[in-house]
Amino acid sequence: MSKVSEFTEPTIELLEIATIIGRYGTLIALVIGIIGWWGYAKSPRAMARFRGMAVGGGAGYIAIVAIDVIYEVLVFILGSKFLPDGWPYGAVTGVHESNLSQLATALSIVLHSLGLVLFIIGVTWWAFGSRDSRAESRGRRGIVMGLTLIGGSIGGNVFSVFAWILL
Repeated sequence: MSKVSEFTEPTIELLEIATIIGRYGTLIALVIGIIGWWGYAKSPRAMARFRGMAVGGGAGYIAIVAIDVIYEVLVFILGSKFLPDGWPYGAVTGVHESNLSQLATALSIVLHSLGLVLFIIGVTWWAFGSRDSRAESRGRRGIVMGLTLIGGSIGGNVFSVFAWILL
């Protein structure tokens, strides 16, 4: 598995950086939005812009934290006895281990990490973007691409579980 870890370490480090930037970015959007919302009470257009930033920052932070909570709840519900050792990465190990399963494991980790990176950066762009702006449209695109990559990673994990059960 050392070759797998060498392949996946850069994306996991990128995920850690994106998580920090996303959490702090959405919190900054929330704080700036709240301050601007109260500070620009006489300008309805500016007040609406800052209100959107506050709501987007709060919703983005909740979405980032909710992803972590969903994974923890799934691990708690499914437990370690139901799942193969090393779930979700390394579900196909032992007697049936091959280079192909290691490649599938590595690609699943990369898809998961890059998907979360795109999702977090998309949520952060969306929080700072005003309605119909480039930042908001790029944010939505990043959210969709991130969720698609995460779905691909989950699909690969489900496939590896069925392969583990059948083999």
